[in-house]
Amino acid sequence: TGTFSPCSKKTVEESTALWKQLESLPLQFYPKFAPALAEKTRTIAASFFGCDLDEIMITKSTTEGMNAIAQGLRLLPGDRIITTNQEHDGGLNGWNYFAKYYGIIIDTIRIPFDENDPVKILERISKAITPRTKLISVSHVFLSTGLRLPVAEISKLARSKNMLCIVDGAQAAGAIKVNLKELGCHAYATSGHKWLMGPKGTGLLYISKEVRDNIRPIQFEDSHNTFSESTGVGNLPGILGLGAAIKYLDAMGIDKVEQQNLSLRNLLYNALLNETKLNTQSPPPGPLATPLLSCRLPESIDATKLSSHFLEKHQISFRSVHKQWFNGIRFSLHVFNTESQVYKLIEIIRKELGS
Repeated sequence: TGTFSPCSKKTVEESTALWKQLESLPLQFYPKFAPALAEKTRTIAASFFGCDLDEIMITKSTTEGMNAIAQGLRLLPGDRIITTNQEHDGGLNGWNYFAKYYGIIIDTIRIPFDENDPVKILERISKAITPRTKLISVSHVFLSTGLRLPVAEISKLARSKNMLCIVDGAQAAGAIKVNLKELGCHAYATSGHKWLMGPKGTGLLYISKEVRDNIRPIQFEDSHNTFSESTGVGNLPGILGLGAAIKYLDAMGIDKVEQQNLSLRNLLYNALLNETKLNTQSPPPGPLATPLLSCRLPESIDATKLSSHFLEKHQISFRSVHKQWFNGIRFSLHVFNTESQVYKLIEIIRKELGS
């Protein structure tokens, strides 16, 4: 799920039915029905994330949202941003682009993979602030270890210094409860194809009203609507499917979804603690844990080959941790998983790794 989640059957059926209808008469269908259908998805998303309708926009991915934020900020040479050593490339590329071509400066704070102390993380960020620092850009949940960052506290710190707080929410939205007003960040980008269980090629971007004059991406210059003169034609079946996917999770109750996900994750976490060939890198059960769980492997075991082996031999899907961080594997448990599946996973891990 932390990479690609399956859509529910209902989401696929709704998207497919609309696609067939659209393609029968596209010239008539798009002008007549597309705007209202897209706004329906935006309305569903705004309610789910606790923000106003005109603060949320539909995108193709978290990466597109983060790039739109970077492009819309109009940073100047010498302006500085703070980020961490555990960010996804999709969240960094926009900042790297402006560092390369426009002279902004990126200050990367190093957070050890086994550091699960929100106070220390805040201290590291605070120490990196300079008079030229314009914003803090962090993940809500690290894709490396599943650590839940103290975003509300980071937002307060940013506001106290008259800076912006930008959040990459790819590994949070749909996995845990995300209320954007409670988090207090200025902008938040996420994907539809991960924990929201939506169609691939969909995403959402939140830009708070209070910074509308500060963050002005080109694609939302005409309006924040999904179909406008500055956005062009969007993938309507996917957009409708995203709305259906969010409704699916909302009907279950995001608090219940998070509780169920964490229950499965904690079951796996506790079972793996005594495995000699797996060193758990994720936080223990508690407020910093999320449904994403990572384990470090001995260097003698190739993580990528192990994940391929489990998929081919056992039809169990997990992925390897990005090589720049550590040699490890990552599990991302969601509402379609069961306790029996977790027990089976534990049994096979012990058999395969001989621990």
